[in-house]
Formats: sequence, C-alpha cells, structure tokens
Amino acid sequence: MAYILGIWTLKYPWAGLTALLFIFIFIPFKTRRLNISVLAVFMVSFVLAWFRLPDLPSRIPEDIIAGERVLVRGQVQSVSLLPGQRQRIILDELIIGRDEQARTLPGKLVWTWQDASRQIFPGQYVQAHLNVRPVHGLANFGVWNSEFFWRTQNVLWRSYVKGEHFWHRVEGERGRSSSLRQALKERTISGLDLSGLPDDRRTQVQGLGLALFFGDRYFLDQSLVDSIRLASLAHTLALSGLHLGIMAGMGFMLAGILGFIYPRVYLYFPFVKLGILLAAPLCLMYIWMGQAPPTLVRSGIMFASWGLFLFRNQKRILLDGLFLAAGIISLFDPWSIFDLRLQLSLVAVAGIALVLPLLEAGLRRVGKIRESTVLKYFLGLVGVTLTANLALLPVQAWTFNYISPHLYLNLIWLPVLGFVVLPAGFAGLFMSFVPGLQWLGNILFQVSGYSLNYFIDFLYWFEHRDLLHPIITYRPPWQHIMAFWLGLILLVYARWISLRTRAHLFGIVFVCCLAVLPPARNAFEAGLKLRVLDVGQGQAVVLEFTGNKRLLVDGGGSWNPEFDLGKQVIVPSLTWREWPKRPDKVILSHAHVDHYGGLIYPLKYLGTDKYLHNGIRPGTVDTKRLETALSRQDVPERTVARGDVLELGRGLTLEVLHPEDPLTFEKLNDTSLVLRIVWQGKSMALIPGDLEKAGIASLLETEQDLSAQVLVVPHHGSRTSASKEFYHSVNPEIAAISRGFMNRFGVPHQEVLDIFSKHEIEFYDTAVHGEIVISWSCPDSGPVIDLARTRLGPGKIPYWF
Repeated sequence: MAYILGIWTLKYPWAGLTALLFIFIFIPFKTRRLNISVLAVFMVSFVLAWFRLPDLPSRIPEDIIAGERVLVRGQVQSVSLLPGQRQRIILDELIIGRDEQARTLPGKLVWTWQDASRQIFPGQYVQAHLNVRPVHGLANFGVWNSEFFWRTQNVLWRSYVKGEHFWHRVEGERGRSSSLRQALKERTISGLDLSGLPDDRRTQVQGLGLALFFGDRYFLDQSLVDSIRLASLAHTLALSGLHLGIMAGMGFMLAGILGFIYPRVYLYFPFVKLGILLAAPLCLMYIWMGQAPPTLVRSGIMFASWGLFLFRNQKRILLDGLFLAAGIISLFDPWSIFDLRLQLSLVAVAGIALVLPLLEAGLRRVGKIRESTVLKYFLGLVGVTLTANLALLPVQAWTFNYISPHLYLNLIWLPVLGFVVLPAGFAGLFMSFVPGLQWLGNILFQVSGYSLNYFIDFLYWFEHRDLLHPIITYRPPWQHIMAFWLGLILLVYARWISLRTRAHLFGIVFVCCLAVLPPARNAFEAGLKLRVLDVGQGQAVVLEFTGNKRLLVDGGGSWNPEFDLGKQVIVPSLTWREWPKRPDKVILSHAHVDHYGGLIYPLKYLGTDKYLHNGIRPGTVDTKRLETALSRQDVPERTVARGDVLELGRGLTLEVLHPEDPLTFEKLNDTSLVLRIVWQGKSMALIPGDLEKAGIASLLETEQDLSAQVLVVPHHGSRTSASKEFYHSVNPEIAAISRGFMNRFGVPHQEVLDIFSKHEIEFYDTAVHGEIVISWSCPDSGPVIDLARTRLGPGKIPYWF
C-alpha cells in the first residue's frame, strides 16, 4: 500500500499523504522500525516515479507548429479497434521528415485512423503523411483529461485521419498469431451472418459478437455502445475480469461434467483444483483472442493469484489475491495505477471482498436460501452487483458524472452472457473447425447470434421509451471520495474499532472533517465568479454569483459528433463539488455549433429555468435536438435583444447591448448577443460572442456604455474582430481568449495581440492557461485570477484536478 501510494502521490499529493496518515492511524505495525520502513518505501516509490516519468518534448518542430503535414515513420506497437470503424494505433521509434531533413521525434504517437481500407497489425512499419500535434487535452478545474495518462505511456503526440485521402505505406506482414486470430474473426463473422435480419442489424450483431469474443469493437455503432452504457452494462462490453470469470466458470463446468462422467477423477484432483486446471487454458486462450490488452493481462494476474491461494487452501482468497495481484501489476508497470480500468477493477473487487461476506453471513440464517441452489446463485449475483457498485459509486460519480438506474439488468444479461452467448459462441467457433461437426457449430453460432439480436431489441425498446437516460450525479472532491471509502471500511471492521483508542478516535474525527471540509469551503466562496471554460475551439462561460446561482453563456461545441463537450466538460464543470441543479439561465449567443453544441446535453439532463437566445436557430437537425432537450425538461425559452436587462438579484444585472434585429446582418457571427455584467452599478465584464466588424460597428453606433473590467475577447481573437475603437470603448483591464490549442485558424491573430500590447491589457488564453477563473468578493474589490494550467507539480504534472 505504501509503495502504490508513493506513486499515487506524484499526481494526487494531498490524497496520497492523507491515505498514508490513515494507514499509520488504523493499521500501524507494532514496532517503530517497521513503521519507518513503510514511510521509507513510500518516499522511495515517490522519488522513483518522479524520476521515471517521461519528459515532455523540449521543443515542437516548426513544421508541426505550422500545421503542415509531415512524413512520419514508425513501428506499430499496438492497435485497438474502437467503435465507429476506428483504429487507434500506437507508433514507436518515430522519425519525421525525409532524406537529410529526417530527425527522430521523442516518445510515441497515438494515431486514430477512421474508415480505413485495411487493418494495421502490431510489428508492422508505417510511413504516412499526417497532421501531428502534441497531446494536449482540455484543462478545467476538477475535470479529468487524458494528458497525464498518455504521458505515463510515453505517448507525447497524436494524429487523426479519416478515409484514404492521404499518402501512406505499410511494410511487413502480419505475424502468425495475428493471421490465426484474423481467421477466427472471419469465421465468427460468417457464423453470425443471420439470415432474415436487415443488413444494419446483422452488422450490429456481428460487431457485438466480435467485441465480446475478441475485443474488436470496430464494427460497433457508437449509439449502441452508448445504450449499453446507459443500461449499466458497459462492463460486459470491455474485455475484463468479468469475461475471464465467465471463462473460469466454463472451466469449473467442465470439471463438473468430467466428474459426473468419471467420478474417480476427484480422487486425483479435487473439484476446485480440477476446475482451476481446466479454467487456466480457457483463460489463456481468451487473453490471446483479445490480443492481450492490459485489462485482460491484469485480470489474468488477478485470477492466477486467486488460483494460487485456492491451491494453497487459504481462507481470505479474494482480498489476499487482490493485494498479491496489485503488487505484481504495480511492480512490473508502476504507471498502471493511473489507468482508470485498473482502478475500477481493484475498487470493485475490494468492495466485493469486504462487504459481500457481511451480506452472506446474514443470508445464511435463512433456511430456504441454504436449500435452493438457484436462489443462492441469483442472490449471490445480486450481492456481487450491489457491493461492487457500492464501492465504485464515488469513482463512477467523479469520472463518468452519472449513474444508471438499471443495475437490475445485470441480473438478466449476465446469466444470458455467461451461460448462453459466450459458451455457445466459443463452442460454435471450435465446432466449425471439426470435420463433420460444422452443422453443430452453425447451430451454436445461431443460438449466440439470436441472443445478441434479442439483446439489441431489448435495449432499443428501453431507448424508444426514454428509459435509457443518465442520472447526473454530484462529482465529489477527493476528500469526499476518501471519506466515503474510509467510512465503508470502518463499518466493515466496526468490531475492531475502539473509541477508547486515542488514534482511532482521532482517525474518526479526521474522517468527519474530510466530509465537511468541501461544503464549508464552498460556503465562504461568495461574490461573483466568471469562469471561461477550456472547450477547445469554441466558447463557454459560466457566471456564478451569491445565492448559489449560476448562468451559462454558450457551451462550446466540437465538429467531431462523437465528442460531446456538454457531457465531457460543461456538466462535469457544473457538478464538481456541487450537487446537480438547473442553471438559472442558459444563454446562446448565436447559432454556431462551437457555441451551442455543448448546450444540448446539459439542457436535456439538467434543464434550466429559462433558455435565452437571439431568435435565430441552428440547422434543422440540431434545432430538433435542441427542441427535444428543452421539451424533456419543460424549459421555457425567450428571445432577447438590445435594451433587455435581466435582473439576477442582489444588485447584479445582465444587460443585452446587441443586436436589436439580428436579421439585418449577413453573418451569423454579427448576430451574437453582447452581454454586460453589472454589479451595483459597476461594470464587471463584457461577453460579445463572435461579433465581427459589421456587428462591432453597429454596436459602436449605439453609443452605449461598453466599459468593463474584463473582456471575453470576441471571435476567439480573430483579426475580423480587431477593432481599435471597440477595445478603446471597453477599456478592459483583463482580456480572456477562448480558443483551441494549435487551431487551424491561427487565432489569436497578431492584430489583436498588438491591440493588447498598445492598451496594456493583461490577457489570458485557454489554450495556454486552461480554464480562466476571475473572481470578485464585492463590486469594489479587484479581480482575482485563477488559472488551471498554472497548477503544476514536479515535472509539470497537472494538479488542476
């Protein structure tokens, strides 16, 4: 535990140090020497992790900065097949450029290739013209991004291409293992080619079968994946310990069949040990079929640890095996502890190991349960589901920001998956290679395939009745996550806790302090807060003010339909350390996707008291999505224009300065609502959307008071909004630019930066600084600036979480 916490502290220092303190409070060794050794292990693992962390690139090549396509050469280290016909390829041994300009590129590159005409295999060499960018996520307070995870894997660069419209060359043949696995996939596709189904449904069944048997999600539709997640069944889709558990169960079923046919085999191998021996090759085969991803390999180590303790006839198999597996995994791959998939596995198993025995002890007193094997199985499944999800609750809330009300569906789908889909599919695959038994293999494939088809029907039935929707959760800070887990552990071990023991009493008081610290902190954060979120090439502004009220102006938006900024950034930002509540107002400045795209998700699942806009709607498809979201939450909408003043309470008003009639402008950008925040007569901030020169000229002609302490720079810092008269009229002390890192538009343009320099305006940039938070305690106080990307630890490790 000290070794793992030392590594964990590198990224989460306060959480790691607090956890170490609790170890010394509740489970110290009896001798000072051993306690010192625990502290020494913690410190050594922290220092080693610090020095072993891969360095960030010291410089970015000029052609990459310029946004040019570069010739990239590298060896394929791994390939993941993702939904939406995407291959995620990790390239190592990188070289960019050609001939005498060729140079090595440090680290690895993650290359996403969508709609590829061919599959890439590990070990091959690739040359391609790619747009390469440094790995650079969105940095918002309390919101996770993937930068640090990729850095621990030494993946420092990224690229994305779609289709075949780029030059590329693949060298080297796929290995025997890959060829055999590909042949098995083709046989599976053929076996699941169900007659009588529409083509799109047949593809869905085949894609789902490949995902379950091989971890190949290439042909899965993203909407189907989302439905599976919302049904609380996402763990059945990921190759993990669940699937290895099913394979192990098939091994024990074979042991039971063998014992029934030849009972004397138990004289040589007891049932449990025979089951382990038969399960081992099945688990190894499944790991190979799934291309041995880290999740399966780590699950295999866990099952091997439990098998070892079963062979040794030890008692605390789950917990001891978990610690042994965690030790082995973290020793060979220290950075794996930052892998969310491993965290979910460890926490779920720990919850089962700690809480399930208490439930079992209570159920043993019921005689009818002891007599019914079927009832014991289903109650055991209920117990495992509840205890695992109880332990995972804070992680689920923080990471995914929602829970599903459909945990009970596990009781239906898991038996079907474990007793029908996987056994029939694997048996069908095996029989299809046995001469004379191909007919039996086809029947078994049909059983597996039609079960998957009915499962998809079942999900769509739920979806069409709007039953598959997330319940947005409170996103707890680390103090609440730790208090939850410690409270759970203290309940499990209550009989060993004594309030007469000074250390135990101090520890319990400390747990209570952790629980009340974040709410107490929030209570003192009064005043006015302007948050310019990091949403890439878009804009989203959150206004928080006294009375725990919030107003959202725009929500950013991505041109990638599979990345929902509302789900990934906006709602997580609104619910970090805050219970989910409807924003008081949601305002759309104008109908461009980089401003409205991230509003649909929060409007649909949080709602708002009022939705305001300039009267111009997005295109037909997105207008329908927006109307569906508004109707689902019964949100009233209203058009606002110049002259409207919105009273926000306690002397705070929002003035609408533009436009008077949006239909008089040719460009949508010039129809942007211009909003000014005024607090007790003091002008605090101006938010002009994407206003360009025509709109700015119209605004200036009205001769309204535009002055403000803070200006959210119009149109992301584009030269089309670089009006000297406008900046002179606003006369801001601080400017905030919302734009994407290394964006293709080249904003902010030099003309805008020159204006900042001339007027001595202090400016901040979401691409450089991450989320920008500007706070005032009262109208006369000066603004306080807090920037996400300035919170860096040793080795530039991000601490904005």
